[in-house]
Amino acid sequence: MRLLVVLVLLAGLGYGGVQVLSRLQQQQPPLAAGLKRIEITPTAVRSFDEKVDAIEKAADDAKRTGKATAVEVTFTEQELTSKLADASAVVGGIAATDTQVHLTGGNVVATSRVNVQGIELNLGIVATPVVEAGAAKLVVTDIQTGGVPLPDALKQQIQSQLGRAIDPRSLGLPFDISKLQIVDGKVVISGTVKP
Repeated sequence: MRLLVVLVLLAGLGYGGVQVLSRLQQQQPPLAAGLKRIEITPTAVRSFDEKVDAIEKAADDAKRTGKATAVEVTFTEQELTSKLADASAVVGGIAATDTQVHLTGGNVVATSRVNVQGIELNLGIVATPVVEAGAAKLVVTDIQTGGVPLPDALKQQIQSQLGRAIDPRSLGLPFDISKLQIVDGKVVISGTVKP
């Protein structure tokens, strides 16, 4: 009888522990507080693709004419969020879903639901765009989780893999970038397509 009571207590504690872990996994990272939900639409994906196509056409024209051409492209939060939802969501073994991209305060703020080594959690990343030698990169300045703290080594792994995943070069824009600004929920990328 005593063994049965102990087993029931252990099962109850285990279930309670699972509930606590589940609640912690559902918590949003602090940087997500106050961010509005961005609607994902096929129209925004088409708009994103059309802008990339226009840049590729400008690059083809520059090759054909032999003349460098100045270009500028603007992407909205909705275009970036919708395109990410449309693309593959597994990077370096980290599966991401429900990714939202916010452009605020000169930074990219991305939130996502991720699976890291079998643990589901909400993740928030702040990255600052930097232009070096004609290429843009996003430098991850902060990474936060909801209620489940991650070891520093795992945070560094996520930072490295997601830093590569959100690198603007992955957009395939065929030009040298001279300026990248985040203004009013939009990212404006300026540069030159060369022959």
